[in-house]
Amino acid sequence: MSPLADSRLYHGTAVKIKKIDVSKGRDCKDFGKGFYMAFSKTQAIGMMHKKYRETLARRPNADKSALSETLYEIQIDLEYAKTLNIKEFKNADLEWLDFVLMCREKGGTPHDYDLVIGPTADDNTMVCLNSYWRGFYGEVGSDEAKERLLNYLEPENLGIQLFVGNQNIADKLILNVKEIAWS
Repeated sequence: MSPLADSRLYHGTAVKIKKIDVSKGRDCKDFGKGFYMAFSKTQAIGMMHKKYRETLARRPNADKSALSETLYEIQIDLEYAKTLNIKEFKNADLEWLDFVLMCREKGGTPHDYDLVIGPTADDNTMVCLNSYWRGFYGEVGSDEAKERLLNYLEPENLGIQLFVGNQNIADKLILNVKEIAWS
């Protein structure tokens, strides 16, 4: 069954969202710079907590009253989504890993897909990727090094995410965004 069977997705964050703005996404992420949504509410709650902690660590002098662990339920237009150029990774395999490596190395959105669906790299991702790029797992680019990297990423524990990196597509795809209770 396609993950796009339900029009409800979730997004957890450390700030209030008035409007989805893909340009506010962080660079060098799994599928590029843009807006990410989780298919699982539990996964989005986990990301919300993580983003809150990361924001506090990155900006220790930030106005804490401007930060808030916030969970959003997002309704997307499934019919519109079906018309888009979608790349779907069913597993965290070598193809997925090559795509994540490309996006994290190049930054921006280095592909022409409207939506990307696939596993979310876990909390140890950057440690593992840096070890890979330094050659700790073997020759960078070799299948052996990539297989070791995949094992360290624990792909069986990864949630599924949906990425959109184009504002015009996000504006048409996302029908409604509402804050919901998470506790």
